[in-house]
Amino acid sequence: MFERSDTPFKAILYGLVMLFLYLLQSVPALGFRFMGCSPELLLLLTVGAAFFESESFAAFFGLAAGLLNDVVTSDVVGASAIFFMFSAFFISILLQTALRRIFLTYVLLSLGCCALYLICEYLFLAMFFSPPPFWISVCKIFLPKFLFSGALCYLIYPVVKFCHGKTTRRNESEF
Repeated sequence: MFERSDTPFKAILYGLVMLFLYLLQSVPALGFRFMGCSPELLLLLTVGAAFFESESFAAFFGLAAGLLNDVVTSDVVGASAIFFMFSAFFISILLQTALRRIFLTYVLLSLGCCALYLICEYLFLAMFFSPPPFWISVCKIFLPKFLFSGALCYLIYPVVKFCHGKTTRRNESEF
């Protein structure tokens, strides 16, 4: 299923980073907020995992990150998990076929996923619950989350690149 035999170490390392970012995202006592909104750190980490890892690892990591995100921040368990899983899978496929793995690509994919996730979350709330009007949601929720997540993707990219570098085997002939 996974490409390398060091997958347990990779899963543990990414899991520790995921738990740390989850605590920053979801614990209000840490004060990690911008205009009262927390960033989408788990989504940025999922995009980073899809950016560097295989599509199967990225999909399973997206599922785990989405379920962890759903525990506290969502009304319905599974909505974020499905979005994170499919976005990680398709980003990984896109990077293998059409896009280059450069930092600008990571920023654009992260911001695109964040915007799409926030819009899908609002539409889901509009279908089943009674959300606030759209323009109030844009000004009070979407824009602060989007801007804060966009600023933090500059910090998450090196962390994911470090995790990938520590868990990737290199051939002895390269040295």
